Amino acid sequence: MKKKSIERKILSVAVGISIVSLTAFCAVAFRGLYSVRAHVLLSSAQLGEFATANSSRVLEQEAVGRLLDRAQGQSRFINERLSSIAKDAVYFAEHVSEIYKSAGKLSPLYIPYAKSENNGKLAIWLASANGTADYPRIKSEAGLLGNVKPAFVSNADDMVTLTKSLYLGTESGFIISYDRFSDDQNQVFEPRDKQWYKGVADVCRKNRDSCRTYWTDPYNDSSSNGKLLVTCSHPFMGADGVFKGVVGIDVFIEDLNKIVNSDSSQHGQAIVVSADGMVIALSDMKKGADGVFEAKSAYVEGNLKYNSVIKRMIAGESGFDRVNADGKDLYMAYAPIPVTGWSVALMRPISDIMGPVTENSDAIESMTRHSLNAVNTAIVSVIIAVIAGFALVAAAVIYLARMLSAKISRPIITLEAGLARIASGELDTQISLKTGDEIEQLGDSVNTMARELKNYISNLQLVTAEKERIGAELNVATKIQASMLPNKFPPFPNRREFDIYASMQPAKEVGGDFYDFFFVNDNTIAVIVADVSGKGVPAALFMVIAKTLIKNNAQSGKGPGEVFEQVNGILCEGNEAGMFVTAFMGYLHLDIGIFQYVNAGHTPPILIKGGKCAKVGVKPGFVLAGLEGIRYTEGELLMRSGDELFLYTDGITEAVNGQDALFGEKRLIEAVNVYNGLPLKEFTDAIKQEIEKFADGAEQADDITMLVLKYR
Repeated sequence: MKKKSIERKILSVAVGISIVSLTAFCAVAFRGLYSVRAHVLLSSAQLGEFATANSSRVLEQEAVGRLLDRAQGQSRFINERLSSIAKDAVYFAEHVSEIYKSAGKLSPLYIPYAKSENNGKLAIWLASANGTADYPRIKSEAGLLGNVKPAFVSNADDMVTLTKSLYLGTESGFIISYDRFSDDQNQVFEPRDKQWYKGVADVCRKNRDSCRTYWTDPYNDSSSNGKLLVTCSHPFMGADGVFKGVVGIDVFIEDLNKIVNSDSSQHGQAIVVSADGMVIALSDMKKGADGVFEAKSAYVEGNLKYNSVIKRMIAGESGFDRVNADGKDLYMAYAPIPVTGWSVALMRPISDIMGPVTENSDAIESMTRHSLNAVNTAIVSVIIAVIAGFALVAAAVIYLARMLSAKISRPIITLEAGLARIASGELDTQISLKTGDEIEQLGDSVNTMARELKNYISNLQLVTAEKERIGAELNVATKIQASMLPNKFPPFPNRREFDIYASMQPAKEVGGDFYDFFFVNDNTIAVIVADVSGKGVPAALFMVIAKTLIKNNAQSGKGPGEVFEQVNGILCEGNEAGMFVTAFMGYLHLDIGIFQYVNAGHTPPILIKGGKCAKVGVKPGFVLAGLEGIRYTEGELLMRSGDELFLYTDGITEAVNGQDALFGEKRLIEAVNVYNGLPLKEFTDAIKQEIEKFADGAEQADDITMLVLKYR
């Protein structure tokens, strides 16, 4: 007889039960929609914040870059102008030297003493240390040097902008000047006492070969109506090569300020600082009561950040920084002026730079609000559709459940009773159903399941016995692996040059981590910490091979790098399993304290000096057994008495707790800082306790290996 389909019967039961499930589903769906809405709102807000922050950073970097470009351009411009002045000073000094050499060929050209009637006019005038009374003494030399007049007068076109005075001062105590400051009071003038003269003369008198161009700090010059200025000086020599005097060219700070701050209205404040930390030029440089600029230091008392930038400027550096000056937050971009050793900086208020950033932030916030409104509208539409669908499905469920529930209840109850007996252990129970449909087939399947379950339990007993046997063998393997690692401490009681301790705690019965230490020769001990990829028996076997190869090659007299290259080549042969080893090995030369090391993709060790620890800056290198022909670079560090090296595997830093958080390098370094004064075994025990405390019962995921080497 053809069996009837159970599809309709199962459908009715499933639909009847689904009434409650559907209600719960809809509730969960609504909750999920609102959760999605909240997530979308949060994501949109975060996206807006990210976009704002990112664009703000880009705009800020661009603005700061432009400011630095302007500062560097300004420094190049000023350097070119001042280089030209320095070249003029050299030219005139060489011209004066040629006049001395041509003394017998030139007619005297007498320059008049300074006169008030020429004040304000471009004129050449003479002054001496004792005024006109001293003229007979200097007349001959002054008449000779009067021949400089044509050269001085030829510079008239340059006496309009930066250059305001051109003059020479002599060891005889007189000055010939070409400027607009001729005055009766200037007839008495001692050039040898002036900063512009002494800065050159003091060097030239001691060593003629050290003579050079000299730039003064800012000073107020009485002969120039008290103006604040700097002078470019260059020495000149007589016919016999002996130092005779100095040529000087004055540059007024007021004029230099106009050039430095030509675009300060657009780009903020500007400042030029000398090599001695004096202000050469400043956009808001103060004038005294007499209307003359005053010399001042570039440093601001109590403003450490600003003063640190001034120090970098004096050192000749180029860059930018954020500072606060006069109560304003500023960006300060600076660049050196090589010809004078000065430095120029441009300062611009941060608020000026960040103005476009604020506008950009408002625009992004507006777009974010528009996007959120669109999301809210879409979610409301989805909720309406879900409610309508729920109503239709609920009506269909109720109708089908009423029609079909009675037809399927009895066979199911019979089936349930049989299953209950089987579940209680009566595995010989047989369920008899004659429904002529899939329920009858289900009953037959349950009977078959009971018979197979009985057989499975019998087989399980055999499997359990086999598992216990394998466990016993793994226990023996664990002991064998432990015996292969040095475990007697102290291992070399007669060697007082060092102390060493190590431990390995596998994640499974056997592990892939290993450590080793042994003497390469009488004065050199080798230490190794390594981690084989994977866990369990395969990793343990690969560990044995790698450990044996490393030790054999090291004791054959090879250096650390050569050892790794040899071992890598051997391990790559026939490595079809694709396993690899990360390893760190070092030779400590006990007589000199040099630690010679090589790294194959392993976690760098921690060096403890004077109670403070830091990771050794080790190049990672490539893993062993990963690729043939790899070359490994050796490194060195010097260990002194009391220094310790802490070598470990990533089982420490990658230990996790119940929240899947990593122990990490930061916690490890903090723990090493706390416990590094303990004896070596107690130190490693303390690190283990910190890991266990952090894990808080979480299963150990990887082997944990530590080795501590102390140099005495």
